[in-house]
Amino acid sequence: MLIDQAQAKVGVSESAAFDIPIRGSLDGQPWTGDIVTHPEHPNSLAVLARHLQAAAYAVIAYLSGMRDSEVKELRRGCLRTERDPEGRPHRWKVDGIAFKGEDDPRGVPATWIVGEPVARAVAVMETLQPPDTDILFTRLPHGYGTRHRVRDASAMTNSTTNENLNHFVAWVNAYCHQHGRGDAIPAVNGKTFRLMTSHFRRTLAWFIARRPGGSIAGALQYRHHGIQIFEGYAGTSDSGFRAEVESEQALARGEHYLAMVDAHEHTELTGPAAAEAARRLEGFGHRARFQGIVVTDERRLKRIMGREDPAVYPGTYITCVHDHSKALCERARRGRSEGLPDHGECQPLACRNVALTSSNTQAWRSELDRIDQRLAARPPLPPLMQHRLESRRAEITTFLSRNTNTPETA
Repeated sequence: MLIDQAQAKVGVSESAAFDIPIRGSLDGQPWTGDIVTHPEHPNSLAVLARHLQAAAYAVIAYLSGMRDSEVKELRRGCLRTERDPEGRPHRWKVDGIAFKGEDDPRGVPATWIVGEPVARAVAVMETLQPPDTDILFTRLPHGYGTRHRVRDASAMTNSTTNENLNHFVAWVNAYCHQHGRGDAIPAVNGKTFRLMTSHFRRTLAWFIARRPGGSIAGALQYRHHGIQIFEGYAGTSDSGFRAEVESEQALARGEHYLAMVDAHEHTELTGPAAAEAARRLEGFGHRARFQGIVVTDERRLKRIMGREDPAVYPGTYITCVHDHSKALCERARRGRSEGLPDHGECQPLACRNVALTSSNTQAWRSELDRIDQRLAARPPLPPLMQHRLESRRAEITTFLSRNTNTPETA
């Protein structure tokens, strides 16, 4: 009788719930309801922990450039945090093993310089795994799918990680549908995209490379991840990631060259290196065609770029027509970048390697507009800052008047 009365009052659940408060919130509301004990319930601790592990894997694999085998080698204590004199963290390093191939059992110690999201994901995994578990991406206490990997460590298999990633995608989309959110993971060509561990590294290389200025633009887009990754891989060439990014950069530039030549934009360049850029691009256009057909195959275009790269580097403010003997960028002048321009040390207003497209010119004029807005701001700027902005404006105006067909107003 008492049991029946209790059932009528509180109801019956398929599984018991953990007596823990839900502190995380989304849109001002608790992100989930009760977390239950039944291991296969969609809102069980076991299932949600696997989703969290998949999410941490995605963050680390995507924002570090590690291969799957390298992520699976991460162990407790692999994260090092560097702090400034005030104690604020400013750089995160992850120590692990780098591999040249997915199944190569031999690895070399390597350090990746990563951003704060990766550091946070590593810390989450150290908390999620039991204290006596060394390798971070082994199965959870209630998980499945392990095999022995290098150094006798038990790590999740690639197929299990792929399965967990796609379970996570399905969970995210179901959650968004249930809560009326518009940030679900979209379909590709009308079909659910099946995520694989191999996608992350190439995707990051693509996004870093397909920005004007290469790693610099990638860093701006991804909150400095691009620069950090390049810095981290500088001493670990066996990882191959830098080569992947540079290959994507070359392909992107080759496509850009062909588009410029087809639209005859190379003949409309201005600036001190305009004639040289036109000559190089005209020659590249001839060599990149076969019997009058434009090359569209990526592999063929990469081969052509490997042989015939005209060393013209499109950017937001300038188009660099690189000539090592004239370059003012510090690293190229000192010969510490394999003869390549260092866009981080570019001196565009003085360098003779500069050519300007119409987009470059418009970017400089937008910069002048921003300077004018700051000079006109009230209250007035401090005298030193105002002097620097006025000097900068005068330099840009002189530069544009000298290198474009339209005189600039001082």
